[in-house]
Amino acid sequence: MKIQIRPENKNDYKTISMVNDMAFGQKDEGILIERLRKNKKFIKELSLVACMGNEIIGHILFFPIKINSEKDSFDSLALAPMSVIPELQGLGIGSQLV
Repeated sequence: MKIQIRPENKNDYKTISMVNDMAFGQKDEGILIERLRKNKKFIKELSLVACMGNEIIGHILFFPIKINSEKDSFDSLALAPMSVIPELQGLGIGSQLV
């Protein structure tokens, strides 16, 4: 199975929401992604899709976060969400996205 990983583009938004909703069995993940895209901290190059041919079959998004301790503060990334369409889960596509 040949999988291509590439950054998302505006034409992918609807399909990305659909893939996430299918993978999680609810619409909350698609809504989360839409909200994260509107955040000024969103980095478009960190929202990636997995494609098989021309079809998007998976998605991953890394979002900047700050980790605070009592003494320090660290910039990091959170992985949220990651999805693969249900019929292709368990085949290593999520690992390729990571």
